[in-house]
Amino acid sequence: MRCSRPCHPPGSTSPRDFQFLLSHPAGVARAFGPARLPYLPNGSSMHKLVRDFIYAPGVSNVSVEQGNLIDGMDRLLEQAFGNGDPAARLEVQRTLYAINLAHLATPWQGSPVNVHHPLIATLKYRIEQRWEAAERATYQSTLADLPSVDDFPEWVSRLVASHHSNELHPIFQYLRDDASLAEMTEFFRQETPLEMLFGDILAFMLPGVYGSIKMECVQNYWDEVGHAEDARVHRNMRADLMKALGMRADNYVVDSDPLVLEELELVNMYLSLAMNRPALTQLIGIMLATELMIPGRFEYQIAGWKRLGMSDTQLAYHLEHVTVDAEHAYAWLHHVVMPILREDASVMADMVLGVNRRLDAAARVSDRLYAHIRTVAADAQPA
Repeated sequence: MRCSRPCHPPGSTSPRDFQFLLSHPAGVARAFGPARLPYLPNGSSMHKLVRDFIYAPGVSNVSVEQGNLIDGMDRLLEQAFGNGDPAARLEVQRTLYAINLAHLATPWQGSPVNVHHPLIATLKYRIEQRWEAAERATYQSTLADLPSVDDFPEWVSRLVASHHSNELHPIFQYLRDDASLAEMTEFFRQETPLEMLFGDILAFMLPGVYGSIKMECVQNYWDEVGHAEDARVHRNMRADLMKALGMRADNYVVDSDPLVLEELELVNMYLSLAMNRPALTQLIGIMLATELMIPGRFEYQIAGWKRLGMSDTQLAYHLEHVTVDAEHAYAWLHHVVMPILREDASVMADMVLGVNRRLDAAARVSDRLYAHIRTVAADAQPA
């Protein structure tokens, strides 16, 4: 539902209900029992309650101290990262995605009036801190054995080229040679959030950086916005293909529940780091891995779409990324990453963490989607 003013969607939690839920420990404690995922008494899940809170007028006087919701989140985080419960991980990522999207919302499309409320800030902080700690523990040995600054370009290029997530993954050969229209469409749908929000993520990186770093970030952004030509804006080019495939351009906002866990983890990784200034070097590493790996992946998809009858005009978004991203990969490495490392080699650990997180997140996405897209119904032949 899209609102021109701050609105309260039908069937969601009312401001009065929020006051009750957040101020009655017994009722909320039952909802967040240790043996259960935190589904609340009204049937709403954590991410829906948080999303409703963000957009609901009349709850600004709720204090963090009243936030039994935080206790519920702490239990959910323990299930997700302590016990590795996939359902808990999904609910955590859905909640974080709702918060991150609210930071990009505009007042004229359903104002996120409470996005900066201390309760929401606390939830976001706790999710991101627990997730970050888990990720750093995973890569502890990798971060203890880093290359020299001079060896870094060759080292990182080899790492990306040989990683399981690259075009070496069997999903890309499947997309090229065998996938049906329905399977290609579902892959495209799942990949949409990060692709549609990539320009916004770049924009978050611009403040406070200067020289060659600023210039390369701006060049990336200039390409992302189509050199100020509306038809060439990457987001619009992707939306054109979405329309041709029968999708809403805002489906990643209004219908995000079908997104698989791994895609939510991927887009949240970018968005959360982009909004966290101390994590800028980690995001720069993520962007480096992105630019190095994307062109080959798109070539397989282009071949698959053409096999199904798509024209170059319809595939303008994909074709653009094959050429532009290959140029960005070299420039990002030599005009952004290397100047930073030569100025302060101690940040290499964060950059390498970003590179590895991006590669492994992409591998998990590829593994999941390789199984997931083959569950879609057989499609009709394209017209």
